[in-house]
Amino acid sequence: KNMRYLIVFSIVWLSVSCKTSFRISVMNPAFVSLPEEVTKIGVVNHVNDQNSPEKVLGNILTGQQNGNIMASERAVSGVLRAIDDSGYLNGEVIENTVGMRTSDGEINWDFLDRLREERGIGAIVEMAELRTTSPVGQAIITNASGRRTARIEGNLDFNYYIIPTREKHEGYWVRRFYSIHMNQTQSIIGVMDDIRRKQEHYRALGWNLGYGGGRLIYHHWIWVNRKYYNKGSGNLRRSKRMIRAGNWNIAEQQLLPDFDHRSRKVRGRTLYNLALVREGQGDLDGAIDYAEKAAITLGNKLANEYLQTLRFRKAQLAEF
Repeated sequence: KNMRYLIVFSIVWLSVSCKTSFRISVMNPAFVSLPEEVTKIGVVNHVNDQNSPEKVLGNILTGQQNGNIMASERAVSGVLRAIDDSGYLNGEVIENTVGMRTSDGEINWDFLDRLREERGIGAIVEMAELRTTSPVGQAIITNASGRRTARIEGNLDFNYYIIPTREKHEGYWVRRFYSIHMNQTQSIIGVMDDIRRKQEHYRALGWNLGYGGGRLIYHHWIWVNRKYYNKGSGNLRRSKRMIRAGNWNIAEQQLLPDFDHRSRKVRGRTLYNLALVREGQGDLDGAIDYAEKAAITLGNKLANEYLQTLRFRKAQLAEF
């Protein structure tokens, strides 16, 4: 009996020890590329009652401003924070935007040229429209149905204008959502408590939407969970420290000699690790290419799972 346990333990240990889980930072590219000379960004909030109306029920219940307008005001702070987090850009709110567009709705480059000349602003981040799927007034509906949570989801549309090059990048959007705990009562006090709670979440939602839109103008790093092979050949063992430390170029040089290894298993693991290296370098297409070879040609199961993750990441980027 003890021997059986030992054999099972040994098999599990061997299967686990050949690969390691860890967190790495991978680069998300900038969706809107800025010229090197552009370091000051103007932020414009054009969300209003006409382009971002909230449902009537929400306004009647709260007696306050449109929840989308409330969210957009905090979104400005989110954009400014994202710009500041770039480490090399700085942002400034543009309050007076009369004349920014022509009578037919097109961007007025003369207006933007004056901003650049007078205030040193090289690009504009414009918040154009905000839509939410759950108005403040849904508190009554949520309580009546007996649900304990309500969902607020928002989409914020952005336009980006690069003044020196006269580039327009319009129709980008960011989506965020919150699930909010609701009171299990239909009393007016309980409903008003829920309304106040949802107003707070509108503000938080707006900040996160703005932060997401602000990060689209520069590349940044995000943390992800990944696995890599650390055994199978001398090169796989030697490369594990470089992978762990994020020294992708050296890791790639150590792995490439096993690209045509005589062992099918080693080739599959090598290609899988090379896919991880390419993702770490910010080359998603290269990562997908290596993962496809490892999964399809060599039947590496881990590569098959990884390939789905990489394709999902690429699809997310393509949505923008």
